Formats: sequence, structure tokens, C-alpha cells
Amino acid sequence: MTEMHKALSCYRDFPVMARLHNRIRHWTCPFSRIEPYVPRGGVIYDLGCGHGLFSLFLALSSGERIIEGYDLSEEKIGVAREAARDVPNAEFRQADILEQELGTCDAVVILDVLYLIPYVKQEEIISRCRELLRPGGLLLIKTTDKRPRWKYLWAYFQEILAVKLLGITMGHELYFRESGDFVGLLERLGFRVRVERIDRGYPYPHVMFVCTKRAAGPS
Repeated sequence: MTEMHKALSCYRDFPVMARLHNRIRHWTCPFSRIEPYVPRGGVIYDLGCGHGLFSLFLALSSGERIIEGYDLSEEKIGVAREAARDVPNAEFRQADILEQELGTCDAVVILDVLYLIPYVKQEEIISRCRELLRPGGLLLIKTTDKRPRWKYLWAYFQEILAVKLLGITMGHELYFRESGDFVGLLERLGFRVRVERIDRGYPYPHVMFVCTKRAAGPS
């Protein structure tokens, strides 16, 4: 059994809709392409962790990782905590990192979250992540690019459905950025940035920003 299947099995006793939600998340997001970029050890923050599937995948993939998942939804954090009952190196908290006092960490991962947050607050969150990271720490942001256009339009339609019609995802509007704009923002806020396309074989324009904290402050 792979680590992802072990992570999915943590939800086996949950109602069918919760299990289906995680299955769909697994099918549509390239978790296995993201995990190798995450440090094998140290303290890892998963911001906007939702039901905790990726957090559990990270924890099960390496026992040297200490995973802390954060989300604003009390309901989702409750599910994540229950799912993690047999995973000692993963814990979950309902918290807003802009308001919560947190210790330093080795890496922060943010998967499919920032596009739900207004642009100004996106900058605040990224700046806060930089504060929390130890020197040379890693910020991984996975989001939806606006290219190729057909993939973007397909993803946009589904997000409109999830946010505005079904209420599955928290948020009111969508705040996507062009990849070039994202790189400029991240560099301005104090990171060295590498862009990785991880959408091959998926109908969604998945893109990941691998960001290393620079020693100097934002330029």
C-alpha cells in the first residue's frame, strides 16, 4: 500500500461524502509530484490544510517530518484530527496564521488556497510565512495558472461551482494570478523562486512555486 493510499485509508470510517471529497482531491491534484519537494525532516506547516489529506500523506511519507496543519474551518479541522488519530507526527489546529503566535518552521506548504484570498491579504500571508521560516527555509505554493487558457477556463468553471453554487470551498470571489506576476511578488517579498509545471496529464493548469527564503530582507 502506498503512502497516499494509507492516507486515504485514514478516512475509511467517515461518511461517504467525506471519503468521496478526499478521493476527488487525490484524483485531481498531483500530490505525488509535490511531496518530493518537501523536506524529509523538520517542522512543516500546511496552511489551509482542509480535511488534512496532504498533511497525512506528508507525515506517512517520512516519520522525520513533524506536520502541523492549519485551517479556518472548525469542521474540517475536526475531520483532520480524527483522521490523524493513528499518525503521531501530524496534528491540526483551527487558526488564522496572521493572528496566531507560532514558532519557526523548516517549510510551509500552501496548496490551492491563495486564489480564494484577496490580493492584499495574499501578500500578508506570504510575508508572514517568511517570518515563520528559518534561514534558508522553503515555501511551496501550488496554485492554478492562467495558461494554457483551456485548462484555466475549465478550472475556473469548477471553482465557481464549488465556491458560489455548492459552497464546498470557503470564499466569495476568485483571485488568480499570472505566474509571472506571482514570481515578481514572491521575489519582492524576500524569496528566490523556481517555477515547476506539474500539470502534465491533468486537465487543470497546476503550477508550483518553489521559494527559498533569502538571507536579506525584501527588496
